[in-house]
Formats: sequence, structure tokens, C-alpha cells
Amino acid sequence: MPFAVRQAVSAELDSLLQKGIIEKIDSSPWISPIVVTAKKGGKIRLCVDLREPNKALIVDSHPLPHMEELLNDLRGASVFTTIDLMSAYHQLPLHEECRDITAFITHNGLFRYCWVPYGLASALSAFQKMMETVLKGIHGVRNYLDDIIVYGATQDSHDATLRSVMQRLSDAGLELNWEKCTFSQSSLKFLGHVISKSGIFPDDEHMSAIIDAPAPHDLASLCSFLGLISWYSKFLPNFASVAEPLRALLRDTSNAEFDWTDSADCSFKALKELLSTSPVLALFDPSLPIIVSTDASDYGLGGVLTQMHPDETEKTVAFASRTLTAAERKYSTVEKEALACVWAVEKWRPYLWGQHFTLRTDHHALTTLLATKGIGRAGMRVAQWSARLLCYTYDVLYRPGSLNCAADCLSRLPLPTKSDGGLDPEMVAFVTGLPTLSVENFLSASESCPELAMLRSQISQGWPKTSRDLDPVLVPFFCIRDELCVDGVLVRRGENRAIVPSALRSQLVNLAHETHQGIVQTKRRLRDLFWWPQMDAQVQSAVSSCLTCQMNDKSAKTAPAPLQPVSLPPDPWQKLGIYIVGPFDSGPSDCRFAISLIDYHSKWPEVAFAPNVTAEVVTSFLHSVFSREGNPQCVVTDNGPQFVSSVFADFLKERGISHIRSSVYYPQGNAAVERWNRVLKECILSAEQMGKPWKHAVTEFLQKYRATPHSTTGVSPSELLHHRKMRTKLNIFPVGPKSDKCARVMDTVSNKQLKSKTYTDKRRGAKYPTFKPGDRV
Repeated sequence: MPFAVRQAVSAELDSLLQKGIIEKIDSSPWISPIVVTAKKGGKIRLCVDLREPNKALIVDSHPLPHMEELLNDLRGASVFTTIDLMSAYHQLPLHEECRDITAFITHNGLFRYCWVPYGLASALSAFQKMMETVLKGIHGVRNYLDDIIVYGATQDSHDATLRSVMQRLSDAGLELNWEKCTFSQSSLKFLGHVISKSGIFPDDEHMSAIIDAPAPHDLASLCSFLGLISWYSKFLPNFASVAEPLRALLRDTSNAEFDWTDSADCSFKALKELLSTSPVLALFDPSLPIIVSTDASDYGLGGVLTQMHPDETEKTVAFASRTLTAAERKYSTVEKEALACVWAVEKWRPYLWGQHFTLRTDHHALTTLLATKGIGRAGMRVAQWSARLLCYTYDVLYRPGSLNCAADCLSRLPLPTKSDGGLDPEMVAFVTGLPTLSVENFLSASESCPELAMLRSQISQGWPKTSRDLDPVLVPFFCIRDELCVDGVLVRRGENRAIVPSALRSQLVNLAHETHQGIVQTKRRLRDLFWWPQMDAQVQSAVSSCLTCQMNDKSAKTAPAPLQPVSLPPDPWQKLGIYIVGPFDSGPSDCRFAISLIDYHSKWPEVAFAPNVTAEVVTSFLHSVFSREGNPQCVVTDNGPQFVSSVFADFLKERGISHIRSSVYYPQGNAAVERWNRVLKECILSAEQMGKPWKHAVTEFLQKYRATPHSTTGVSPSELLHHRKMRTKLNIFPVGPKSDKCARVMDTVSNKQLKSKTYTDKRRGAKYPTFKPGDRV
């Protein structure tokens, strides 16, 4: 303990002893050091470092009030009083059995608290619970720990509430800090905000600390500034976009390479300016109509929560914005706009859940995609987001971007680093679009096109009887020769469709596809006005190579991959497939599950029924099988919990068996056992229909199956595994020698797999992929 504060600490200890807040003890299983901090008035605050004891506590989980909910309860109030308690926690008694955990050591000896000390993990929740109990049932009062707010729409209602609160505090024996109490004020300072009848705005004292702050000089000071300014982000339109240069600096630099750039300095000054001119926000009123306006740009999302008041004015409750991640910036426009809607609704969930509201967007497609009539039309990502909004009640309203100014500003206008000449954004979009093709350009291109010149000449001379006498350039026109006519320098097909000169065909395809409608719609658009040879093929090629359409899968046609047969292991019992079938609801209690196993080479099956299928049950079954047939080299399973457990892994490791897991949601990866499971289920169904016990019926069936030549190998599983034929009831005469087909089984299986692959690939229309590792897909 420093000598400079020993006298003050001793005086504080004496004061706490006299008040009965602490007591002197001789020993304790818990001992913590003290921490001394200075108060504003020059006095000291004595705290105990209770971090280690807090680790042993079961923390009280009573929730603290949410700041937004607390502030919105003050809507409509015009008179405010704040009440502060004297040494708040020291007015909450500590149970006798719990006091030793607060023991602390000083230069004056060992002490422990009789009342709750500062720093105890459960102190916050316990004190909040106590205050809510004391003030329960009084309308017009809220508290945040020891800060009590009394409010009323009129002076009379406020005074009535204040008298009730003071009586309750007196009855509870709580002492007030009169120096910090304020009564009958027209505005209220609370948690860095000022609340009045007109709304809510930042506290001037806190604002001055931010506005007068110097520019950050390292990453730590930059983090501090961003954390402080983010507290008031609800007041700052365009916050995420304006702060993006500072966040980029935070992401892209280390402390040793900290470089305060011009864009960061502009962002720093702009945030201060936004805070100094921040608007007054209205307090949320659940009885008023709610509107959520959203917008998205290439790098940010923006939202505005507003309410329509009785005087027909739309007042802002909160602004919100955030930057897009690197992955989100690759989304299509409709996905970014949908993400903005979902993000804004979920951000303001406390206001919107259970309330009907209007979701306002400047993207017309979302009026369908985010409504029930859009089910089945949206892409998978937008459909998933739409499903997240099913618990809300809302209408989607389209509002042009020119009228959706606030949300558009929040997401779209970045902080400029240099002047762009003040161009209007809408005019920029118009200039950078595809130019319109004029009549003069079309007539000029038609007159100079060699192909159309030959066509006009041929039409004037007349067509031959066959296309063999034509120039190859004119052959595509021969089949429609009766529909063609010359109109000046133009050649028309029918009354409305013009033959397009070769120089303009690509430009017209791009114009028809300007809004990325897709192959069919682009063809329809062109066919209505124009024609030229191979027009459909040119459209299909252009749309298929359009990067935007590829990202949105507009022209993508999925094709199944070629069949990849699993090669037959060279020897029996090298590779086994294992699967758990069930549960069977109609079976006996000890047959709810079936553990099935099959040898990939011989097709020899094993089955065991069980009431449950833990990893221990599975390994017990395998232990029994392996004791008869030996250990395989590898086993193939799915990703069930039994097969990914440490028990199963240790069982295989002990026996030197490798483990292969099939792909998730792709049972074809373990097709051998899946095919056997189908046969097993048919056997169980037959046993159930005939009234036979399941275990007895399956055991009998296994003997017949093992003795029957398999359709793939042409040899029975018994011959391939045990190198002998199995004798059954059907064998009237002595069992013959082993079939010579066993020696040719590898060739037999390979031929059948090739035949099956050829047939399956042809029937499904399988295609080999043209991409390779490293290609962009």
C-alpha cells in the first residue's frame, strides 16, 4: 500500500467499520487485495479485487433493463426526476455464510464485508432485482441499478408518482444521495443521452469529449474513438459508410505500421460533424404505425426506423447502417437489398416483433420475393432470408430511390476522398448505360452491309429453285424467301421484323439483354422486332457467357455427374460397409434397430438387432463378427454419432483398421450396404406380414442369401468368402466343388460395372466436368 494513501485508506476503513459495512476478522479461506481509486471530489473509493472469488460464484442471472426499452418507456413524458442512492450496494445485506468470500487484506489487518461490496459478480443482478421488487406496481418509474427515474406527462401525475416512490424507498430503509438527486426537470440526462418532451439526443458533455478528441495516433486510440462514437451511431445517418475508412485502417494495418491517411482524417472529421449536427430522435410508441425503410449499395446496408404521428409527420426513431463483408459484397443486387431488409428487421426486433409494420424498399422485386406470393420464385439465399421473417407481420412497399432518401444515403453515398464534379447519381447511371441505337445508325449500317446488299439484289432478281445455286452467305435466307421484301435499304421479314446488318447484331443482343432477363426472354424480345441467321444461337452464347447471369444461375443447366463405380477389392473381407437401419416402430422392443454389415468383395452380409445403437453396442457387434472372420483392412460408414465417437475410433485403432466416412447427405457413397439394406427391409416386411419373429426370419434369410449366387459377382457370398459352397435344405445331392467363376470374379464385376455405367450415364444425360482444380466456378 503506497504511503501517500495509507492515511486516507485507514480513515475509509474506520468509516466503514463504524457504519457496520465491514467487520474485522482473524482468518478466511478467501483473501483478496484492495484497489484504491479517486473520486471527483478528491475522496477515495475503496474497492476489493474479487476476480478470483468471482470464478467460484454461481452468478445471479436476473437481467438488467435494455437501454432502448428503458428510454422508450419515457415517451410522452415532460417532467422528470432522477434519484440516486447513497453507496447503493452497501445498502444490500450480505448473508452470514457468504461473507468470507469477500475477505480482503490491508495494512490495518483482515476484514470482510457485511453488506454487498463493489466488484462482486452477482451484485448488479441482485441489486436490480431488489430495486424492481421495491418499486413494483408503481407506474411512471424505471430504474437502472441505483439510478431511479420518475417521469410523468403532467406535473400532477409526476408528483403523485414521486410521492409513492419516496414512500417505498423510505419503507425499504434505503438512503438517498441528495446531492445527486434532481427534481421536476423538463429534460433528463441518462446514460449519455438527454431525454425531453421533443425526443432524445446526445448529451452535450459526452459530445464535447468526442468533438474535442485529438486524431488517433495508434490502433488503441483508434479503437477507443470508434467505440465511443459507435455508442451514438443511432443518431448518425450514413455512419457505417462514413466510418469505413477508419475501419479499413483498423483492418489493414498493424500498430507498428500505423499511418493516418487523408481518407481516415476526412472520416474522423466527418463523424465529428455528424455528431455535432445530429437530429433529435423521437421515442418509440407502439400505438403508432411503424415503417422500416432499407437500402443497400455495393459496400453497405442502411435502415431507418420511423413512425407516422397523428399530425401526419413521419418522425425518425433510429438510424442504422453497417458495411458489407467481403463475401457479402459479391452478392447480386437483389440479394443485397434483401439482406438489408432482413438485417434491419432483426436489428429492431424488440420494436417490430408482434407489431404490424411496413417494410419499405426501393427494389421492386422484393415486394414479391419477401412476401408469401414469392415462395418458390426466390433463389435459395433470398428464400432462406424470407423464411427468417415469417415470424413478423409486415407489408412490403416499393418506394423509388429518389423518395427513399434517408435509407439510400445511409448505404449508398460513401465519404468522398476527392471531388467528383458534383454529378447527379441518376445521370451517372444513365451515361454509363448502353447507348440507344438510332434509326439513322440502323439505316446507315444496313446500306453498307455486304450481306444485306447481296440479299437485296437476290430478292430483286428472284430466287432460284434450289439453294445449291445460291452464294453460301444467302443460303440461310432461302427457307424464308417468301417472307422477305425490300423496303428502301432495309430488308424485312413480314411486316414488323427487320433483318439486322451484321455490324449491329452483337449490339442489339446486348441491348435486349441489358436487364439480364435470361435466354428465353432475350430471344422473345428480339424475335418481336428483328431477325437474322443464327440469332437464337448468338443469344444463347451471349447470355451463357454473361458473368452476372452466371452468378445468378440464369443460364446454368445442371447435369448429373458420370457414374463412378466403386472398384471391387481384390480379396474378401478387406473392405466392409456398416450401416444402422431403423428405428422400426412396429417391431419388438429388442428389434428397434438393425446393425447391418456387408463385405464389398464377397457380398457376405451380417445383421444384429438391438434396442438401441450406442457406440458400445456397435463395437460389441463388430467384435463378435471379427472374432469369426478376422479384422478387415478398412470399414466404410456414414457420419452417425456412433461412428464418429472416440469409442468407435479407439476400437478401430486398436485393430489397425482404417475408417472411411461417406459424404454427408450422400448415401450412394456407401452403396453396397445401402443395397443390402433394401433387401433386409423387404425380408423384415415379409416376416411381419407372415407373423414370424423378426430375428428367426432374418437368420433363415441370411443362410439362403449367402448360398445364392450374387447378381454382380455371379458367385455366392459363401464361395467367395469361405471358398466352399454352403449346404442348405435345397441341396438334395452332395454339394459340388467350388465354381470356377471365383477365379474370374474381378473381370465379371468390371464388365458389369462398365455396362451399368454406360447405361446409367446415357439414361441420366451425365456430363463430364470441363473445369479443373483452381478454375473459378
